[in-house]
Amino acid sequence: MTGIAVALGGHLVSEAEANRGARFDRNDFHKALDAVLDRYVEPVDGSALLARGLKHMVAGLDAHSHFLTAAERKALRALAKDGMAGLTIHLHTAPGGEDRTLEVVGVLPGSAAEHAGLTLGDQVLEIGGHDVARMLSQIEAEALLMGKVGDTVALRVQRKHAPHPEALTLTLAEAPRELMASELIPAKTGTGDERVVGCIQLRVFRHGVGEAFKKELARLRRSAGAAGLAGLIIDLRGNPGGEVDEALVVADLFVDSGILTRTRGRGGRILREEIAHEAGTETDLPIVVLQDRHTASAAELLTAALRDHGRAKSLGERSYGKGTVQEIMGMRDGSVLKLTIARYFSPKDGKIDGVGLTPDVELPASRRGETVAQALGLFGLSPR
Repeated sequence: MTGIAVALGGHLVSEAEANRGARFDRNDFHKALDAVLDRYVEPVDGSALLARGLKHMVAGLDAHSHFLTAAERKALRALAKDGMAGLTIHLHTAPGGEDRTLEVVGVLPGSAAEHAGLTLGDQVLEIGGHDVARMLSQIEAEALLMGKVGDTVALRVQRKHAPHPEALTLTLAEAPRELMASELIPAKTGTGDERVVGCIQLRVFRHGVGEAFKKELARLRRSAGAAGLAGLIIDLRGNPGGEVDEALVVADLFVDSGILTRTRGRGGRILREEIAHEAGTETDLPIVVLQDRHTASAAELLTAALRDHGRAKSLGERSYGKGTVQEIMGMRDGSVLKLTIARYFSPKDGKIDGVGLTPDVELPASRRGETVAQALGLFGLSPR
């Protein structure tokens, strides 16, 4: 077998010489890039080449980092966004940047996605004829799910328990207005005394949810009567996250001091810490948080803050494990780089991203019907 030789800088270098303890570095990259720009047989558009290269490089980092050219950014801004699919998606990329899959991790009640029958854990294979496996970043998929109210989007979906993919159509609609639901749950003590427990389900963290939560809690208190609430259940099952600041508004309502969450960048350096405020804090109300494997991002930060400060116990499944921070950098030509620069950590410095939160009391999805009884039990109560 003959050896392999490569041409570098106008002369041949043997494979053994090329691989002898060397690492491909920035100098090698620029040398190769200059060769392409200056010596390729046809003239090369340097701007397009650099943009395409950066797009591929960033796409291989994680699902939330991406590079958009000026033209792509302009086109994305021009898209009508009043029509909503009502689902949250996560692009999974296998090591090496291949085999991309798009998982449904959140479906808002009453949304176009729910009406189309999408459920958590479904895999979206195509959007409007575009193959997900060929997409470089999650924003490509998100852009294809935008449009005007009434627009239709054709999907090909692999459901969790179906033998074959199926086609379905989303009809984009206005964003659902109801982002939370609440109720009073009748309960009794060991001595037979009647009590009530408040339950607030938070479906997603959008602007205004924190203040709406405060008002809903106050309403439940009034409805509970003179005896008041014996406890509060915060239901975060299926909550894909959203705006972190809104989740921290809720956490701050129950934690009077200390760190609510922190972010760490490269090398573990602390970039930011969010601190609780004492004013208006509710310190006595017992809390149980319900979580499942689709509880993610801001919902996980809320759970971690309440647990680490001893303000709540969690019940359910291990959460999703999504907690990163992105920075957006605009370029002179109008292009933009969105880059993951940090990860969120719990007040006790527990990692969330890629790990998730193990509940204090595990309750698998197969036993979901026991949730209320189990939650009441953590308050020392039982169903009435």
